[in-house]
Amino acid sequence: MLNSFLRRPVWLIITGLIIFGITFASGCSKVAGPAAKDSTSTSAPEVTPRVAAQLTSTPEAASTEEIPPTPIKELLERPLYKISANLDYPNHQLIVEERILVSNPAGKFLDEIDLVVPPNNWPGVFSIQDITAGDLPLEGYSLTGVTLSLDLGDSGWQPDELLELQIRYTLNLPPQNSLRGYGPSPFGYTSLQTNLVDWYPMVPPYQEDEGWLIHKPWIFGEYLVYPAADFEISLNLGTPGLIVAASSASLTEGDPLQYTLSEARNFVFSISPAYQVLEADLNGVKVYGYILPGYQVPGQAALEASLQALTLYQDLYGPYQQASLSMVQADFNHGMEYEGLFFLSRGFFDTYTGSEKSYLVTIAVHETAHQWWYGQVANDQALEPWLDEAFCTYSELAYYENLYPQSVDWWWATRVNYYQPSGRIDRSIYGFQDFVDQYLSYRNATYLQGAKFLAALKDYLGEEEFYRFLREYGFRNRNQIATSDDFFEVLGEYLDLKELTWLGDYFLIK
Repeated sequence: MLNSFLRRPVWLIITGLIIFGITFASGCSKVAGPAAKDSTSTSAPEVTPRVAAQLTSTPEAASTEEIPPTPIKELLERPLYKISANLDYPNHQLIVEERILVSNPAGKFLDEIDLVVPPNNWPGVFSIQDITAGDLPLEGYSLTGVTLSLDLGDSGWQPDELLELQIRYTLNLPPQNSLRGYGPSPFGYTSLQTNLVDWYPMVPPYQEDEGWLIHKPWIFGEYLVYPAADFEISLNLGTPGLIVAASSASLTEGDPLQYTLSEARNFVFSISPAYQVLEADLNGVKVYGYILPGYQVPGQAALEASLQALTLYQDLYGPYQQASLSMVQADFNHGMEYEGLFFLSRGFFDTYTGSEKSYLVTIAVHETAHQWWYGQVANDQALEPWLDEAFCTYSELAYYENLYPQSVDWWWATRVNYYQPSGRIDRSIYGFQDFVDQYLSYRNATYLQGAKFLAALKDYLGEEEFYRFLREYGFRNRNQIATSDDFFEVLGEYLDLKELTWLGDYFLIK
């Protein structure tokens, strides 16, 4: 994940020195951009501050609640994660018992399963106490990088069998950190918040020709590929006064907190004793804002933008599939999307201009769009990042066109044209190593050129037909991992691809 500093116009140099380090986009494009003040603004959303529920007990932090053996034996449509975790917030430690139930995805005998373990990308963070494989013998396991390989022996995993893994492990959470010049991963802790993101071993996709699909982490961009899954999670806090933002609303009050989430890419938490919680209801969908002290005004603005975007994108792309959405003010300078929750850069709050012509608004709606293009329709974020990032950058434009048409020129000038983006949009996150500035080349192509491509496609198809196409593409690939081939297969039903003589400006034409 990369964080670069924008090269601002001269008129913003002074401001830039003050807000040095601010970033501008979600996911892997986290750079701050120039902002302009405007008198146009909308009313604040109707929000209700909330206080933390007091814990009714203080459980031991050194053990986890025993998860009873599951009686489920029939095959499952999606992996099911049953996780019980005890958090020692002051000492930055999490003790976890995780059960994974997954049906054989290969349709053939398998003698091993590989899990991806993102926390092992940090030295000394992830340690295993025990692994079992239910009724199957576990001959052994190895952990290399972010790959945990489990040897299921000669009897193996038959195509009509449900595999039940149990893993007991400890996470000694790291301080948030980054390579110099790059944005930090949200994973870990600061003085104000602890973020549990990509924190558990997970099942990667299985491909017939390649096996288990696990990419190597890179210095920017996202490398994980998430199959849709179901979650049942118990979080034992153990420390009074903590406020928890999560991918879904808790089913319980007090301690432990119980959560469920279906058809989701992942499950994440952000935990702090300092959050002020804003709430709004959008036709039954609970929308939350978790704001740090002193940021009430920009917090309400960010929540309102998220509400507006959630309403608009349901009209443009189809229904939102979860019961809640949480916007979390990050205690770091970049943004990141997850299922049902996203982080919004602290720097955007610091530089909020008081109008929609602000990166606080622009990136809030970008991250909201990820609930469709990443959440509902996933993609291989390492090899084809444009399939979510270009879509969400374009969705910013859709927001301004539909709600603030007077600010469309500002968006084009400030967000896109100022950077003079160029290049193919169909490169992987690893495909910019020959460029002088890898990250900026990646950002400009994947996000900005990607948005230009989709805008050009809308102009060619016409607005009504364009959104009909996107809804159809989303419907066919809902809860799947879509590819460029899937995109163009559906597009080919709406036009003759040979008519798009300008595709070579954006893609490698073979």
